[in-house]
Amino acid sequence: MLRERSGFLNGFWRLVDLVLLIFCFTVAYYIRFAFFPLLPEAQSIPTLAIYLPNILLLSFLWLIVAESLGLYKSKRIETLWADWKIIAYALVFTVFLYMSIGFISKSFDISRLLLILFTPFAFIVLGGWHFIFRLLLSQARVKGYNQRNLLIIGAGQTGRRFAYEISTHRETGYRVIGFLDDHQASIQDLSYPILGHVSDIRSVLSEHLIDRVVVALSMNESQHIHDVVKECEYAGIEVNIIPDLFQFIHPNAKVLNLNGIPLIGVRPNPVDTWQYVYLKRLFDIVFSLVILLIVSPLFLFLMLMIKLTSKGPVFFVQKRLGTHGRPFRFYKFRTMYARDERESDTRWTTKDDDRVTWIGPILRSTSLDELPQFWNVLRGDMSVVGPRPERPHFAKLFREDIPAYMIRHQVKTGLTGWAQVNGLRGDTSIEKRIEFDLYYIENWSFSFDLRIILMTIVKGFMNQNAY
Repeated sequence: MLRERSGFLNGFWRLVDLVLLIFCFTVAYYIRFAFFPLLPEAQSIPTLAIYLPNILLLSFLWLIVAESLGLYKSKRIETLWADWKIIAYALVFTVFLYMSIGFISKSFDISRLLLILFTPFAFIVLGGWHFIFRLLLSQARVKGYNQRNLLIIGAGQTGRRFAYEISTHRETGYRVIGFLDDHQASIQDLSYPILGHVSDIRSVLSEHLIDRVVVALSMNESQHIHDVVKECEYAGIEVNIIPDLFQFIHPNAKVLNLNGIPLIGVRPNPVDTWQYVYLKRLFDIVFSLVILLIVSPLFLFLMLMIKLTSKGPVFFVQKRLGTHGRPFRFYKFRTMYARDERESDTRWTTKDDDRVTWIGPILRSTSLDELPQFWNVLRGDMSVVGPRPERPHFAKLFREDIPAYMIRHQVKTGLTGWAQVNGLRGDTSIEKRIEFDLYYIENWSFSFDLRIILMTIVKGFMNQNAY
């Protein structure tokens, strides 16, 4: 069993980290002075031995920072990539402390280029080593080594589901030894035994070797949680609580902290990330400007054709709902004869619609009528990628039939979206479209946006559902 050797493994893990840290520093040293010559005024190339005290200081600082950031803590339930972010923070902070000590004490000098080479190289090497090490540990757990015993408080639906998930994810190394529950008579077909009532927790903890306790009680049994936590802390055993509302909470939802008060989000919202706020907005501005410059001759030609083939304004302006359900002025090339605004706001376009102009079907089927929306993107009303904006009249109808409909308005609406590149454009299922919109929101990333744009280009702009 690896349980008895956990101390050795922890020491071995830290030792290998230090060896790799020294290795990365050495490699960075040789690259620095072999490929980047010194300035003429430099006297000579410093030997590696001169840097030995610096390497020792850097290693010492690394251990302190890594320990404080929890790099070596058990992460059985987390992914194999969990250490990468911590390693990045630890390296940057370690190098910062190292340079600060050198600057304040003026006791040593070091090449800045050497540190620039060392930091990303060490990130790759240490990150790869931690990934491999955790992978080997997870494989050992699958084979039955390094197991930890787990007790579940509550054998209801939540507790039974958690037990099932643990049993199917053997790489976590947790072995459910049983449940504690006050409703034993009404529970059947359990895969693990019920060891007693919730009040029996002290005796069960003393009789069994238990490493972790998971509380999965329903809301009407919450009065037991205080006693369970107290007994677990008394026994020095880690305890976790599964909220009874977990069926409403998305797996990727964030947990925020407001001055010590945890706030659990129901579903992830990308608008809270700097990538969404800044990177996505910067891309929207640059991409829209480039497209408008490229298509400006076509833009002018279409404006002329619309003006020559029908009376009325070139642009069709309509109220649509944007972020947080706020209305904005939505621009398109006009593809219909000028009619009462209330009619266009409350009526779908149908096949052979008598309102459509001669050039209208061409613009609609090729999506050229959407080009003015790049102006909406520049203004910040929309994004290049996001759920398509809807008219207030239909949004009001849809939200009555589809309770999750308004969630799509938590992010910016877009010119194209995940639903559209999967064929859900025009007269298609609203329910299916919402399903794809919610998937986009819950799994948003900048690379996901780029993928959708690429799919839009590859699949073309033709819309067979546009009339």
